[in-house]
This record gives sequence, structure tokens and C-alpha cells, in this order.
Amino acid sequence: MKMSALFLSFVKLIKVFKMTKLRYLLFVTLVFMALSAEGKKFPFDINSTPNISVHRSTIAGTKMVKVTAYGSSANSAIDKAMLDAVVGITFFGANGSGEMESCPAILYDGKDCYYQNKKFFDNFFKKGQFLDFVEKVNSGYPLGENNVKTPHGRRIQILLIVHWDALADFFKKNGFKTIVSELSNY
Repeated sequence: MKMSALFLSFVKLIKVFKMTKLRYLLFVTLVFMALSAEGKKFPFDINSTPNISVHRSTIAGTKMVKVTAYGSSANSAIDKAMLDAVVGITFFGANGSGEMESCPAILYDGKDCYYQNKKFFDNFFKKGQFLDFVEKVNSGYPLGENNVKTPHGRRIQILLIVHWDALADFFKKNGFKTIVSELSNY
């Protein structure tokens, strides 16, 4: 529906301005670039519990986590893993693996905070704003047993770094109670 309305408006503009072919192609190219700039949407659902664990020690203010996620392709599974890493650290915390300690949820009220501020969190996660706080450890795709085709789609296990302190500061600046901000009350 959006595209047909845009197409009709292009036709009208062409008739009104009697554009040359070159101007028309330039105009259409710019419009399609603007439409594609809307961005990627991420499948955020607060009720799907992420499979995440603190895996290794990293630099101060970050957590290296191992995430297992499913997607229709390796790319979609990696996107889901990045989303799950930030969702898990934000609302649920993460269990430690081996000798690593568990990590508490960043938000003091956890999942209840989501329901009280649903619009903010839906926007933050679905529009990909969370990507500023997570990064891949390796630039390539997971290999072998960490990238398996299953009946549920592609299952990947990947190591990610979550910028825990920066994420806590972001939420604190937006008026949320975080574990870090509540430590000052003791």
C-alpha cells in the first residue's frame, strides 16, 4: 500500500515537473534509499527467555556471554543472539558457567520494568537501538557444532560482549532504577 501510493505520487511529480530521464532516475534512487533507511526490525518478545550464560572474564564494564539462538538463517540467528544477550542482561541476568559468577539483571525491577515502560523498551529493542551495547567477539560465522541446521531453523552458539556499564548508564539516564544506581542506597 505504501509503495503504490509512492508510485502514484512519483507519476504526478513527473507530469508536473516534466523531469528528464536522468533527474527521474536520480529522484527514484533517492526515494528508495530513504525507504530502505527505515531500518531493520528485530523480533523482540519479553516472554521468550534467552539462553545466555556469562562465559569468560573481559575488560571492566563488559560481560562476555555465550548465547544460543535460533533463526531461519545464520544471520538471523546471530541477530537474535545479539538481541537475546542484551534482553537477558537487562531483565533476567545471566548464570555463570564454570568458575564465572552469575550476573544480576541491570534493571532493579527486572521484567516488571518492561510492563511499566512497554513503549520505551519495544522501541529500544525492535528498532535495534540495543546494538550499540553488544558486539561479536569474532567477525566470522560460528562453525561446526556452534552452527547447526535443525528442524527449528539454524541454531547458533556465539560469544558476544555486552557493555554492561554503558547499558546501565543508558537506562539510568532514561530514568530507570538499575542495580548500580540502587547500590548507593546501602
